[in-house]
Amino acid sequence: MSFPLNYQATMTMAADVAMDKNEPGYVRARVLCTLIRELSPLNERHVEVKRELGIEEASAPVLMIDRDAEARAFMAGLEEGLARAEEARAAEVRVEEEEDVEEQEDPL
Repeated sequence: MSFPLNYQATMTMAADVAMDKNEPGYVRARVLCTLIRELSPLNERHVEVKRELGIEEASAPVLMIDRDAEARAFMAGLEEGLARAEEARAAEVRVEEEEDVEEQEDPL
């Protein structure tokens, strides 16, 4: 006698229930917690779970040190500060010009 459900089929069905918007929220949340517990690297059966689901181990991430990141961040901040200062200076000039125009129009 063949049993139609295996681990992979059961996990797929659980994922379908967790994503089904027609299921009540508490059911979806409970199924999602179960999936997280099963798929977690902290699960003591993690290796067996990956084997059953056909999940290959991802390669270790390659870390690269970006030595110029600090200098680029500094320059970006500097350029932003200079742009703000230029805008403030332009606003002051506009206010002074408006005051001069008002004084010229009304000499009293």
